[in-house]
Amino acid sequence: MTATKPDKELVKILEAPSGWTASGFQAEYLSHNLHEYLNGGAERYLGYGFQRCLVREFVSGSCSSSLRVELYRMDSPANAFGIFSSDRRGEKPSGVGQDAALGEYLLQFWQNRYFVRVQDMELQGGLRQSLLSFGRLISSRLPDPRAEDRPGLLSVLPAEGLDRSSVCYFHTQNSLNSLIYLSEDNVLGLGPETEALSAEYKTGKKSGIVRCLVIRYPTQQACRDNLSGFSAGRDKLAGSSRKALAHVSANANYLLVLFGPCGPDWIRRFENELWKNI
Repeated sequence: MTATKPDKELVKILEAPSGWTASGFQAEYLSHNLHEYLNGGAERYLGYGFQRCLVREFVSGSCSSSLRVELYRMDSPANAFGIFSSDRRGEKPSGVGQDAALGEYLLQFWQNRYFVRVQDMELQGGLRQSLLSFGRLISSRLPDPRAEDRPGLLSVLPAEGLDRSSVCYFHTQNSLNSLIYLSEDNVLGLGPETEALSAEYKTGKKSGIVRCLVIRYPTQQACRDNLSGFSAGRDKLAGSSRKALAHVSANANYLLVLFGPCGPDWIRRFENELWKNI
């Protein structure tokens, strides 16, 4: 493990609540060595402007239970939201961060430019209240939430039929492939300078779940170039995504791609609403 000089700000944020003490395990990671901790998963975080991570473990007073806390500092609040949005399964507890997801063994939340994970190390359950206690204490030590912390791109999504829990904000091909696999090639020209959303919509039909991709490129020319390249290379897409592809269009520097069972009337209404929002 590569040694990283402790960040006093992060250490102070992760002090233990009453009834818990630090076990002595503590590690910090930067972008160059995050793979040592997240073997195979570091690219996901690096694609969201990862800057630094502090990991600490805590034990209960009786030492019968242990929790691990991971505090990630990203380069912007939008990217902290993004990494949270890429996996937000669980209940939605109140009083923790700007959004939170609570499972049987794991609490995740984001606030300002921080993303936090609190995990029951024994995976035996029964520590949900402790997960929340840690989460609320950490949340109280982070910068106050602001409405403008959420990515501005979220405002372009049409509201009708939107499954808000499905919305994911991202930048990279690695993130896209975890949502819908198109190709090993970067067929949509994604990267640090692009912003993208994936969202699911109900069309009103029993089987009508449509995946929407909205990508904002830095320039109109970049959008046009990627629209041309994607349209010309449809036959190179993975079979399932090629079969599900329903529509591609662009307006200014925004690209829209739809996958799933949607007819021309639904597409026209959706597209009109989307372009009205940009």
